[in-house]
Amino acid sequence: MRILVPLLFVLPLAAQDNSAYTRTRTDINGNRIADGPQIVATRSPKSVDTTERLQSINGRTVPIERVEERVVQDDLSDRITERVIHPYDRNGNPLPPIKVLIEEKKRPDGGSTIQSLTYNGDINGEMRLTERTTTTTQKNGPTENSETVVERPDINGGIAPAEKRSVEKVTGLHGYQESAVTYRKSYDGGFFEATKQITEHTENGSQSTDSTAEYERGPTGEMQLHGQTVSKTVKQPDGSEEVQEDKYGRNSPSLIDSPSNQMKLQFHEIVERRKGPGNEVIETRSVQQPTVSDPERLGPPRQVSQIICRGKCE
Repeated sequence: MRILVPLLFVLPLAAQDNSAYTRTRTDINGNRIADGPQIVATRSPKSVDTTERLQSINGRTVPIERVEERVVQDDLSDRITERVIHPYDRNGNPLPPIKVLIEEKKRPDGGSTIQSLTYNGDINGEMRLTERTTTTTQKNGPTENSETVVERPDINGGIAPAEKRSVEKVTGLHGYQESAVTYRKSYDGGFFEATKQITEHTENGSQSTDSTAEYERGPTGEMQLHGQTVSKTVKQPDGSEEVQEDKYGRNSPSLIDSPSNQMKLQFHEIVERRKGPGNEVIETRSVQQPTVSDPERLGPPRQVSQIICRGKCE
């Protein structure tokens, strides 16, 4: 998902939890390549400090982004969080920061209003408001509705709505159904339905299944099915987890395109998370894709990446 206010005080890092994530990938022959980035996070009850590092073209490990997040108020009705993002260039030199102030107001009925103000810095040290996002959530029994308005600077020097989102979530005994619609601004100043996602989530013991249909606006204005994702997650008693996901689309990633009205299986992904020695958590990602010689069938699984977390892993 960047304050006209000064940086707020840093809370003491009592009871810190540290974690370090290292990512590697494999080439087409299955050889492991150090890919990065490495992510190091330090957490305390009211703060998180995360630094992302990558190897530069000179062989040095340099920071590419640092994120400081502080909870500055948290009571029964209000929670205020400040996030400061420090980006760096490819050589590790600091760039102007981005600051985000997030305020959540809770209501007795279970609803809430969340406003996020994003400010971008420039080379002169000035901060300029670049986005304001307001999300209002209402709950009525098993149904939860949320409306989001995204405002950005306009040509008149003010700030005006640029995008809207609407989400309806209905929770049942063994899962939920969710419909999310994104509206974008048209040339005449109104809003049109641009994308839509419908998700069905079901749970059965240690297994859960998600099916998401993705729709986009067609050339004549109607919503057309653009893609579908079906995933199954199985959790084991030892804490390990396996996710198998099928991604369908209108076109095959091979050189031979499928008919425009036919959904094709584009790839099958397998994500395995397991505990390693000590405090390690290892996540391995493998994929199967159609081959050029036989676009109707998936090829053998190929490991594409591995993430190793050491320390307090989430």
